[in-house]
Amino acid sequence: MHATRRIKKGTVYIFEDSACLLCIDRGDRIVLVRQFREPLARETLELPGGNIQQGESALEAALREFEEETALPKPSTASLLFSLDLDLSTSIHRTHVFRARLDQDVDPASQDLPLIVLTKDDAIQAVRTGSISHAPTVAAILSEALA
Repeated sequence: MHATRRIKKGTVYIFEDSACLLCIDRGDRIVLVRQFREPLARETLELPGGNIQQGESALEAALREFEEETALPKPSTASLLFSLDLDLSTSIHRTHVFRARLDQDVDPASQDLPLIVLTKDDAIQAVRTGSISHAPTVAAILSEALA
């Protein structure tokens, strides 16, 4: 994909920190959401996540975004997997990735949201084929595979 606009050399974009949650359901599947991304003009598969609001910790943001984007109850606990700097060549944008387990199976058909669950093997295959290319999601899936 060729860029339609060039960024002037030396330009740096600064974004608020964000947080997302790698959540594993009782069936040992990864909970993902479909997001329409304007720059790509298509949907992507991503971990639920978003910007950290003022006065909110990264963990609080990850849990809030999970609940908002999936309509599932937020997990009672989560742990930090890693923090990821996205493209330091033109931007400052750090994403904090957390991991949690749900004490239930997730049935996407019962949700009125763009929710999907994948086994770890299917998620890894989706990374390999490029079906999942969102950097924090890719890193979290690979981290889970190595655990």
